[in-house]
Amino acid sequence: MEQTSMEQVYHALIEETDRILEGNPDATRLEALGEALIRVENTGGYSDLRKAFQFAYLYQTKEEPVQPNHQLTPDSIGYFISHIIQLFNDGPVKMLDAGSGTGHLSMTIREHKADVELYGAEVDPLLANVNANVCEYLETSMNIYPQNIIEQARLPLMDVAVGDLPVGYYPLNPAGFTTAFKEGKSFAHLLMLESAMHYVKDDGLGIFVVPSDMLEENNETIKKYLSESATLLMFLKLPNTIFKTENQRKSIIVLKKNFSPLTNNEVLIGDIPDFKDTEQFKHFLAQTESWYDSYINN
Repeated sequence: MEQTSMEQVYHALIEETDRILEGNPDATRLEALGEALIRVENTGGYSDLRKAFQFAYLYQTKEEPVQPNHQLTPDSIGYFISHIIQLFNDGPVKMLDAGSGTGHLSMTIREHKADVELYGAEVDPLLANVNANVCEYLETSMNIYPQNIIEQARLPLMDVAVGDLPVGYYPLNPAGFTTAFKEGKSFAHLLMLESAMHYVKDDGLGIFVVPSDMLEENNETIKKYLSESATLLMFLKLPNTIFKTENQRKSIIVLKKNFSPLTNNEVLIGDIPDFKDTEQFKHFLAQTESWYDSYINN
């Protein structure tokens, strides 16, 4: 049976990765895959090439397990975030991906919204290098800042900030953050959210993947931030079918830069249906559109 163009590129990436590892056995599989991206012939459309990389990445991480923060953001999440972006912005946007990793979330959004200018901040040099090679492989431009988003960066103002934020404690005690705890270590995901929103223009948008209990446990600092510096627009739980345990469940939070109480409209809170349930998911997308129409007309 003849292979599709996506399958051909996928197998080429796997074979080239293996060849690189044979010549350099000390390299990690992700390092080798990053190098393979710029060696294979990238024939096919954007979507096929992106999926070929995605499947090759998943294959390598099964052969050589990686830490949770190195996992790719699922396509369905990227698609939903692009839907939210397009609700609020029907024209070109400048977008920051905070903790951009390999750039896969940005590339998924780019697939559904072509008129986006991409920026990414990633402290891990391995992931930042893979991201750069993904851009070359997909022939897509992205301004990659190889640094910690929590530290000060020389970034332009953005229309939108997004991020699949890593969960955990930040080892340092940064100054000047509303979301930082007064005592002990602070949550890295809260600091990254606040820092990313710093680079968003007034009334711009922030869309982040966060722990579902973010507003429930140790929530004093994020509640203070949401009452002073940003407006909570949506808090939507992702389907539990994409997480192994309930403790790992995450949600999508949507914010507007600066605080202005919603008038005649409530924060949209709910559960996103299983992405595989096409009818229910379409209905939910229609609900977000109806909410936006009410929001924009008040």
